[in-house]
Amino acid sequence: MYIQYLLLVLIVLTSDDHLVAQEPADGFRNYRSESSPFPMQPSTALNDSLAIPDRLSVQPVANLNAGFGERPISTSWLGGQLQWNPSKRWSFQAGYALVGGFLPSYLERRAENEGYLSGLGYAVTDKVSNLYHSHYTFGNLKYNAGKHVAFELGKAKHFWGDGYRSMILSDHASPAPYFKVTTTLGKFRYVNLWTQLRDISSGQTLSNARVKYSAMHAFSYQITPKLNASLYEWVVWQNSDTLSQRGLDLYYLNPLIFYRPVEYSLGSPDNVMLAASLRWSVTPSLQLYGQFVLDEFNLRLFKRSNNWWGNKIAGQFGLRWNRPGKGLEVLAEMNVARPFIYSHGSSIQAWTHINQSMAHPLGSNFVESCLRLRYVKKLWSVAEQLNAAAFGRDFDVDGDGSTDNFGGNITRSYANPYGGSFGHEMLQGEVHRTIFHGFTLSRALSEASRWEVYLRHNLRFEKVAQQTFTDNWVMLGIQTRGMLQPVQDY
Repeated sequence: MYIQYLLLVLIVLTSDDHLVAQEPADGFRNYRSESSPFPMQPSTALNDSLAIPDRLSVQPVANLNAGFGERPISTSWLGGQLQWNPSKRWSFQAGYALVGGFLPSYLERRAENEGYLSGLGYAVTDKVSNLYHSHYTFGNLKYNAGKHVAFELGKAKHFWGDGYRSMILSDHASPAPYFKVTTTLGKFRYVNLWTQLRDISSGQTLSNARVKYSAMHAFSYQITPKLNASLYEWVVWQNSDTLSQRGLDLYYLNPLIFYRPVEYSLGSPDNVMLAASLRWSVTPSLQLYGQFVLDEFNLRLFKRSNNWWGNKIAGQFGLRWNRPGKGLEVLAEMNVARPFIYSHGSSIQAWTHINQSMAHPLGSNFVESCLRLRYVKKLWSVAEQLNAAAFGRDFDVDGDGSTDNFGGNITRSYANPYGGSFGHEMLQGEVHRTIFHGFTLSRALSEASRWEVYLRHNLRFEKVAQQTFTDNWVMLGIQTRGMLQPVQDY
């Protein structure tokens, strides 16, 4: 383990430094890349031995840091990535990073209890040193068939939405194998995405994880230059059940069908969800956006106001304000999800990958508000974030020795909700309240450098029942500019 780190450190520190990195398009999540920690740029140096302009690029993936709080804390990336563009129609990229270190206590609890490093992958633990690590692999092969159709095959993260979070598909979970087709006709865009996911909710390891698949499609229409609307539908199904080996179900491979009627014709064995989103550019500086997710809904029971457990919905509303050319960006966002959403009667078919939510990192049964401020001035960047959340979790309320189901764990079957089918409210169960503060000051080494140094302070406070947990740490590091940060601010 330590030899691997040493070798990767040597590779990173001896790498050439001519590749020019761009400023992030979204400074709050940094590069919203669908495959790699940051997209690669062709070299501008003809004598750069690591790059052939417009054809081949190689560069490190690096985030070396050290921090302290009540104990040493560090989460470092070490690896590299390659991109090859043999023609205008074809492109290929692939990479690997070894990610690991000593975690804050709240992430350590999640790694121990649920088996993953948040946003990175399956957690491997050294029980002696308490050092965690994960292997982060990514890549894809792209082909542009013409002006209107493009194909992608690879292993990646994806993000569908306009906000900091997504209630549909986010970059919270680990990269997963996928195939994507994007069709564009004028103001219309249609995207098909098929993904292979893994389930370890019943105590499996990565080697014997249960396989499941998802099929998604999104239809987007630019109604006016300022207004965009999108509709989404997706289905999750397991690779095999007690009756058959399903694999990639041919019914869901058709790119032009609606999944719900097909799923109904099969006897409703799978998990189908619908969603919609809207983005309004009020001014060149101000955008309003929102999402609505419908997992299951019964209008008759909703009108009776008896809080049927199956009314599973989620929503998002936010605004983004920026000053073009001034380097200032502000984002404010609210996210809400009812109990039991994203879960299924068969726990394998929850909207998860390696126990990580494919949508919001809090899963279900929560309310969250996010505030982001960022300012960039030449080589300097300063960012402030503040998240406040409340979420309900399952616990043994009646003292019978078993954890009662309040809809706070999406990896758990929604069968047998506690208290029966009615009377289920937001934040039911054991209520956790958290506040997360993060401040980052960074400086690029030079305008042409792809390296930056940063100082970061994080504070997370959590209260549940009569207990409080506090993580407070300061971190100093050096990383590649535009580095995609794993989602750990919740």
